[in-house]
Amino acid sequence: MQSQYLIRREAPQVPPYEAGRREAPQVPPYEAGPMAQGLGEALARFLFPLLVELDTLLDKRLVRTFLATIQVMITFRDRANGLLLSELGAYLETPDKAPAGTKRLSNLLHSCKWTARLIACFLWQRASQQLEEWTQAGEEGLAIWDESVWEKPESQQLEGLCAVRSSKAKRLTHYKPGYYSPPQKPICVPGLQWIGLLLVGRSAQQGPPLLAAMRWWSARGVHASFKRDEEAKLLLTCAAQWGRRVVHVFDQGEASCPLAGPARGLGPALCAQLSQGLSAARCAGQQTQSLAHRSWPTRLTCTPDLG
Repeated sequence: MQSQYLIRREAPQVPPYEAGRREAPQVPPYEAGPMAQGLGEALARFLFPLLVELDTLLDKRLVRTFLATIQVMITFRDRANGLLLSELGAYLETPDKAPAGTKRLSNLLHSCKWTARLIACFLWQRASQQLEEWTQAGEEGLAIWDESVWEKPESQQLEGLCAVRSSKAKRLTHYKPGYYSPPQKPICVPGLQWIGLLLVGRSAQQGPPLLAAMRWWSARGVHASFKRDEEAKLLLTCAAQWGRRVVHVFDQGEASCPLAGPARGLGPALCAQLSQGLSAARCAGQQTQSLAHRSWPTRLTCTPDLG
């Protein structure tokens, strides 16, 4: 029963006269139960410092609910559809006890004894610890900047919502020959803005990428802010705690922003501004003069010590 939901590779179709010689269907070389147990233990080890800090603030039952909720979100994640509170409650308990599970989650979210800042500090401290280990080993890290929006087209009462450009609407209204012309202006929907910072090693031996920061902000309401202000706050935090131990990497959308200029002074040798078709391996040895014919968003900004 534990392996009934595993996806197995289907055996190839064999003619009837060869059915006797058909081999047994291939099955995954693992058991679902032990693998799930191992993944749960790995998640608990990853979150252990955060769980210890939460244990000093919250009741142990809420701490267990916190860990179980993350397990449920990882297990039943879906890119297209979100999980409702009632669904999370059913997964935390059993379907017949969904209201009890929803109540547990509600108590955790509405507790005034903790805030999301604990999670943000946990992610930053873990990334800083990894960067310190790389520095002691003589390795270098890359700080990759990215930004996007969180679209909530059906929401109106959620606190802090602002107008964001809908990438989904742009994709759905893309011009198709033989059909009516799509709208010319961008379509905006309710949502939130976010900016993220990813810490990555230069080689695969340095381990997997680490999420260092992800900050949400809005252009409306009592907590209204601006894009450049949020970028500057995160850059100042990097400058104060990481200094020149990382190379800041910006994508095409960030390449021409004012943030790229100050970031040059924080990188050890290069502040790479990447665009589509330009790899990071090429950036290290590329001369600035050879990119003079390119548009500004696709140029590289190098410091003098690279020539």
